[in-house]
Amino acid sequence: MVHDSRRNSVKFVRYDPAFALAPIFRPIFRGRRPGGLSIEHKFKEYNLEFSIWRSLDARDQSVLLAIQGIAGMQALGELTHGLHADISTPLGAELWSGLKPTDNAHFDTAIVVSTLRSTLMQVAGIDDDSRKSYGRLEDRLVRLSRVGCRVQKNGYDWSMQLLAYLSAPDGYLNIALNPRFAAALSGQYVYISLAERRKLTSEPALLSHAWLSGWLRPGARNSIRLDRLAEKVWGAPSKNSATNRKRRSRIAKALGEVSLLPGWEILIEGEGATAKAELSRSKQEVKTPG
Repeated sequence: MVHDSRRNSVKFVRYDPAFALAPIFRPIFRGRRPGGLSIEHKFKEYNLEFSIWRSLDARDQSVLLAIQGIAGMQALGELTHGLHADISTPLGAELWSGLKPTDNAHFDTAIVVSTLRSTLMQVAGIDDDSRKSYGRLEDRLVRLSRVGCRVQKNGYDWSMQLLAYLSAPDGYLNIALNPRFAAALSGQYVYISLAERRKLTSEPALLSHAWLSGWLRPGARNSIRLDRLAEKVWGAPSKNSATNRKRRSRIAKALGEVSLLPGWEILIEGEGATAKAELSRSKQEVKTPG
């Protein structure tokens, strides 16, 4: 578990690069959450398909990143537990069943982390300790637990839910993260800074920062059209040109927020559909995965 004195020490997340670049989180407009979404994403030789029960927003993403950050801290202290098809404990069996593994996923190993809701909220940057906030946290966990992910490659077929969770009698949450998150703690990963994320306020800035963190490694430079980055935040371009202009403007403002973070340099060049952002990140020394 992450004790109170260590909550703020969760500053970075080791995150699966395929999931980091998959645009499964979107800004929510006027509280509307479309359901039954299917989002496809290609990463290297893999084809990924996400089945979204209800649209996920930037705060849902914050909760998922916080869980992974806590998992990293617990892995350092060897407090995480392996979860697999042959698990014999009732809790483990129920969590494994909740992940709904199919095909090749049956041979993988997931991880289980335990944390208090209050700790999870603080790591996620949710400072409000009200009853409503706890209710919203539960809603976010439900939405995340109902996200299915399928990965395919040349006959390889892997399917599992994003996560599963159960409440324990002692007040802790037991959360199972599917194996792609587990692999990021010891294999290929990208870093996403929660310390940076907590300084951002708008949904487009939060979502842009997370995607760019997976796309642009520390110490690198690159450029991207504003319209392309807008697609990573809102999905496919709208048929309404005015909507696309508004998204482009909001992306520019979001990048303005990100550019205020130490280590990020962003310069926007051009106008209209040809506008692009030149980005660079300074190298960061990160000693722990949490």
